[in-house]
Amino acid sequence: MIEYSRGPYGANLLFRWHGSALAKAFIPGLLSVGIYLALHYVARYEDGPTNNNDNDDNDDEYLNHPYAIGVLVSSVSFLIIFRANYGYQRYWEACTMVHKLMSKWMDAAIFASVFHLQSAHYKDMRPPSFFDHDELNQMDLTRDRERESKAYCHYAAASSEDALDSLPEDVEDCRRSAVMEHHKVESSKSLRRRRYAKSINETSDTRVYNRTESDAAAENCGETHLLGRPRLDGGWGMIYPNEINGKPTATYYKDTSSGDGKNQQQVPLDNQESKKGFASTEGGRTPSLFLQELAHLSSLLCAVALTTLRNDLDDVESPLDAYIPGQPWPVADPNQLPKDIKMQAYHHGRFTRNIRYLLGIDQTKHARTIYNAARPMLVLGGVSDNEIAFLQRARGPYAKTQLVWSWLSDFIIREHMAGSMGKVGPPIISRIVQFLSDGILYYNHARKIMFTPFPFPHAQLSAFFVLMMMIAIPFLMDQYANEVWLGATLSFLAVTCLAGLHEVARELENPFRNAPNDVPLCTLLAFYNEALVTMYSGFHPDAYWDQADVLKKRKGKSTTGIATVAEEAPILLPELPAEGNSPGAETTPTMSPVERPDSAIPQAVDDVQSLRELREMIDAQALKIQELQDRVEKKSRPQTAP
Repeated sequence: MIEYSRGPYGANLLFRWHGSALAKAFIPGLLSVGIYLALHYVARYEDGPTNNNDNDDNDDEYLNHPYAIGVLVSSVSFLIIFRANYGYQRYWEACTMVHKLMSKWMDAAIFASVFHLQSAHYKDMRPPSFFDHDELNQMDLTRDRERESKAYCHYAAASSEDALDSLPEDVEDCRRSAVMEHHKVESSKSLRRRRYAKSINETSDTRVYNRTESDAAAENCGETHLLGRPRLDGGWGMIYPNEINGKPTATYYKDTSSGDGKNQQQVPLDNQESKKGFASTEGGRTPSLFLQELAHLSSLLCAVALTTLRNDLDDVESPLDAYIPGQPWPVADPNQLPKDIKMQAYHHGRFTRNIRYLLGIDQTKHARTIYNAARPMLVLGGVSDNEIAFLQRARGPYAKTQLVWSWLSDFIIREHMAGSMGKVGPPIISRIVQFLSDGILYYNHARKIMFTPFPFPHAQLSAFFVLMMMIAIPFLMDQYANEVWLGATLSFLAVTCLAGLHEVARELENPFRNAPNDVPLCTLLAFYNEALVTMYSGFHPDAYWDQADVLKKRKGKSTTGIATVAEEAPILLPELPAEGNSPGAETTPTMSPVERPDSAIPQAVDDVQSLRELREMIDAQALKIQELQDRVEKKSRPQTAP
């Protein structure tokens, strides 16, 4: 696939030869100019020049009207445009099918890895469940990842509807303007910080950015954030203790905590091992063997499928190689290959390669074999000699892909029956098999495009009439162009346009072979492999929290908040009569402030309206208690004799 950038009016695209349909179309265009000049200077003026302005003498004209050749040109244009349109459809459908088969097989692998983490082996590293702690919903808790600044909260509180309603109109406008101006300033600063602190891509600038500055400046606006200490190891450090010193170890993350997730520090990605991402062993451990085998088989399946799409011949080499996570992406444009690989992919020099391309003799069987061998498909974990032996024994591209598909399906089903998928139900597990089956379906759709060429009768017809246009259009221009340079120019442009459309159709109709205008299978496979590596990540880093720690924080926050509310509007409860009162005496209930508990309170207590409802509820309960107490005293009084 040729990668290009947008230049002024596309002028930067005019100087590329290798892969250009325009460059190929120049040859028939120049031939048409030669035919035009031959007609003008040889055939037409063989008996000497004549006066073209003499309307009574038409003996020197071949045609009396342009409609004769115009009808032919229109018909051929429709024929060639039809082929070009279907060539583009084949190319786009091939891209779609490749992405679909990779998507389905990726879904199957990811689902299998997620289900595997639900097995009993990982019960000590699984995050807590909200279902098991429903009491947290009674607190003023949020799961917001970011907090508004304290200054903005102050302005936002001052600009609330209740406050603004009580202000004069001019003061209200000034207050709103101040809030908006402050928000603009804060937004400008936060955008500069966010460029580095919140970038999903890691660069040299994001590595040195001090994230603690933004965290220290973050203040909450009245809520408690249910975000415990993060586990940047994905939880692997909770099940991998070090046998020597007892400290936790992980896989891709070097855990510096003491085992409870405290004081974790991000290790800079400054060496080759760390650049592997989740496939790194910085923490001292390797990923789960189940996940490693799953990633390898899925990568092998995709690699074999793409290899058979690119080359389906049994008598030529189609090598596979090992993919190292973190290595540079394979380039999509063959012209941008490193020099050593380009020398292996093209056994001719640059000039000879361009000439062969212009003449259409560059896609031979030998040339394609050398090119494919220089750009092998890369597999996570490499390929063993035993796997290669089985793949060589399978005959035909479909059989090779089906063999690896059966290996992956067998591995998933076998592990599921052994308990590797935990308690996930069989109907859910069957979705994995369905995804694998859908991937094979899309693979066969892609093979349909690769194996079945554009119909020969239409291809032959298009090629014939393109060659005929090289002769017909010069006839037309010779009859109706008054200047030689104008007729030659129009002949060149018209023939180049039709021949160029024909070459576009030829380049796009087989999108897996016609390098450099092919689908970048090597690059797509590298993307697929890196996506498989994310299975080693474990659980979400913010999914871990300690209930006791949350309640402790909430306890201190609730006590402070309740004291403030109590000073503004104390809640009074009626005191029950003392036991020493006389039976017949009337008791006047006195009100005394109630002591608030130190434990976490429901979220509604922080609201004034909810406090009023709470007072009414307490008053009603106090009256009912008084009524019950009166009944008890009445029954306990001695009965007087009649």
